[in-house]
Amino acid sequence: MRRSLYHWFETHRWPGDALIAGAIVLASLFVYSSSPAQLGYSVGAALPLFFRRTYPVPVLIASIFIELGVRIAVRGPLLGSVSALFVIYASVVYPADRRWGWLALGAGLFGAVAAPLAWSGSYSRPVLAGLMALALTLVACAFLAGERRRAGLDYRAAELNALTERTRLLTAERDQRERIAAATERTRIARELHDIVAHSLAVIVVQADGGAAAAGKNPALAEPVLRTIAETSRQALTEMRALVGVLRSASPPSVPDTFAPQPGVADIARLVEQTRGASLAVTLALPEPLPLLPAAVDLTVYRVVQEGLTNVLKHAGPAATAKVEVCLRETGSGFDVLVEVVDDGRGAAVVSDGAGNGIRGMRERLDVHGGSLWTGPRPGGGFRVNALIPLPSVRDNR
Repeated sequence: MRRSLYHWFETHRWPGDALIAGAIVLASLFVYSSSPAQLGYSVGAALPLFFRRTYPVPVLIASIFIELGVRIAVRGPLLGSVSALFVIYASVVYPADRRWGWLALGAGLFGAVAAPLAWSGSYSRPVLAGLMALALTLVACAFLAGERRRAGLDYRAAELNALTERTRLLTAERDQRERIAAATERTRIARELHDIVAHSLAVIVVQADGGAAAAGKNPALAEPVLRTIAETSRQALTEMRALVGVLRSASPPSVPDTFAPQPGVADIARLVEQTRGASLAVTLALPEPLPLLPAAVDLTVYRVVQEGLTNVLKHAGPAATAKVEVCLRETGSGFDVLVEVVDDGRGAAVVSDGAGNGIRGMRERLDVHGGSLWTGPRPGGGFRVNALIPLPSVRDNR
């Protein structure tokens, strides 16, 4: 009951203050109906209470002047003096500057002492002492009640500010995570696009150049060349569709999933055959049986081999040969996946145009798995790509 009544006064500022002021006015009309001076003081002291929470400082100043005027014209305790207690409380709680509360306390204590002293000719000394003690106690209680309420409001304001700041920080952190995730996803997509497009176009360009050179001498060679170009383009298109599928936020449940799975170690043999179709002699060594690797590692191994063969096609020269080897090496805590792509082409004689992203893409893929990459020309000619990916365990794909 007390809590609900208090809540009503807090949420209904104008009606609550009007109710307090009206109650004092009605009580004054009943008590001082035969005394116009006392009635006028009590009503004049109560009316400003209607504005005590909205305009606490003007109400405090007005109340001080009213009290001073009354103490000159009227002698003895008055019902209107109760208004001063509400003014003290409001002056402590509601002004932004807390010095107004101390001013209200000082004025209240001064009035509690000065008024009984001014009545010394009308009351006995014990009565005056009792009135003074009562007035001082009421003033102190009003001030302490206001301080308690002010402390509660300050605590709630600080808590609200803390929650607001926490919400702001959490929102900023969430936005930062989203930006990082988006940047990471863009990097991954760019890496995938490079691996898919660079290798496929390298094979297509080599096949097209070879077919164009041989078409005049032996038109029959055009058919297998065009078939290789078509197969390479079809595979690139399939992988591109799979990558575009990742970019879709959602798909209707009724639409079947027609995208091909991501390639892995099992697809390296087909990749090598495709590269051989581009007139590059490639030897392949894979572990038997094929290991069952985590999907992300499986794709990384495939992309490293794909990028290595793409570099051979682009830079090694027309008469180069290449070797691809994937093996497992057991360690004390698990296994290492070793990938090597070497060729005997131009090697250090190749001049980079600085526009390639293949090696950087391979290094980024390996960094995700805690792996390492070594690339560079081989002594005596050619180029070498070595990658290592540590794994805690591995299973045979039987």
